[in-house]
Amino acid sequence: MAFLDDLKTAANTAGKLGKDTLEATKLKGEVVLEERDMNRAYAKIGKYYYDVALQGRDMPDEVKDLVREIDEHKEKIESLNIQINNIKEASR
Repeated sequence: MAFLDDLKTAANTAGKLGKDTLEATKLKGEVVLEERDMNRAYAKIGKYYYDVALQGRDMPDEVKDLVREIDEHKEKIESLNIQINNIKEASR
């Protein structure tokens, strides 16, 4: 009987650990979703200030530097897209 009691206790413990692991995984997933939504809100703030800077409003130097950085990325993306289109056209 002691063996069966030990087996039952082990099964209950394993079940609880499995349930706890599942719950922790679910909560971690919720954290990831919240962080994603938070990052989207940060991006909206950044987009707002970028648009404000494009209107010529005075901005701190740090923001001006970031606007220049974004513009450089946009130029690089445009250049890369042109290269992609050229490759597609050449392979037709």
